[in-house]
Amino acid sequence: MMRKQWLAVAAKVVAALCLAGCATPQKVLMERTSSLVVYDLPAMEVMKAAEVVLGERGYALLPSTDPYFLQTTWVATGNFDMGTRWSRLFVEGRIRADGRFSVRAYEMAATTFARTQALPSALVHTSHGFIDDVPNGSPTVLLSEPELQARSARAAVRRELELEWAILEHVNPTFAGRVKEQVDLYVARAPR
Repeated sequence: MMRKQWLAVAAKVVAALCLAGCATPQKVLMERTSSLVVYDLPAMEVMKAAEVVLGERGYALLPSTDPYFLQTTWVATGNFDMGTRWSRLFVEGRIRADGRFSVRAYEMAATTFARTQALPSALVHTSHGFIDDVPNGSPTVLLSEPELQARSARAAVRRELELEWAILEHVNPTFAGRVKEQVDLYVARAPR
C-alpha cells in the first residue's frame, strides 16, 4: 500500500515539473500573432526597437553593412565545468512589395559540456576567418559551412518568436496590449 502511495506522489511531482516548463496557451497565441505582424512604420524605427530589445537582453551587436540585419555576439550561460549554453541572436527585416516591413528573429544556440572547449571551435573559425568577420552571415549560411561539425556541440537555429513579440511590444505597446486582451478572452472562453 505504501508503495502505491509513493508512486502516486512521484507521478504527481513529475507531472507538475513537466507542466511547469510548458508554454501557456496565452504565450503561444501572442507569439504566433507577433510572427504574422507586418509593420506600417518606417523600417529603421522597427530596427531601432529591435536593437533596444537585444540590448535589454544583454546582447551586444556586431557591425553590419545591412541596416535591416542585426547579429549579436555570443552570450554564454551556465557552468563551464558542467555545461555551457552559447547563444546569439539574429534579427532580419524585410521591406515587402507593398512598402510595409516585416521582422524575423532567430537564435543560434550550442551547448558544450565539461570544459571540452570554450566555444565550439567550428563556430569560431571558418575557412573565411572568424564568423564575426563575415558581415551579414545569416544563420543558414553559417550552418552550411562544412567545418561547423564541432566536436562537442552542433549549433541549432530556430525561430525566436518570443523576441519578435518583445519587438512588437516595444514598437506598439497599445496594439500588444489589445492582443493580450483578446488572447485572454479567447483562452477564457475556450472549451476545456
